[in-house]
Amino acid sequence: MNETVQLLQDVVRNARTGQDSVEHLMKKVDDQRMRDELIREKEDYAVTRRESEQALTDAGGRAEPVGPLAKAGMWMGLEMETATDRSDAHIAEIVIQGATMGVIEMTKALNTYDTADDRARSLASQFVVQQNETIDRQKAFLQN
Repeated sequence: MNETVQLLQDVVRNARTGQDSVEHLMKKVDDQRMRDELIREKEDYAVTRRESEQALTDAGGRAEPVGPLAKAGMWMGLEMETATDRSDAHIAEIVIQGATMGVIEMTKALNTYDTADDRARSLASQFVVQQNETIDRQKAFLQN
């Protein structure tokens, strides 16, 4: 499989995971300001996912489905993380950790798939920027 397709599959997977995670966290949040931020992030993930899926199709690839075990693992992890603490600060911490993982994974992919085409590299780079912006916005919710 070529590096363009591999990189785009990584972008799609990360955007899908982010979108699903934020959607799940939204059910745990009461504060309107945090809900608004999560809605924004969900929309950002959706746009990235759509653009990356289109680029993947154009490159001759297709998005790989997320397996039921991976979905269950994400769901259980978020349920455990929010079982005793649903504060905005804790939700922000969860989002920041997830976005940081996204930055790390996408940076590794960019470094690994260095011959991927410009469109794929641009989408992956934009994802990293988006994740860093999410981290910065979520910092406003952190408190002791």
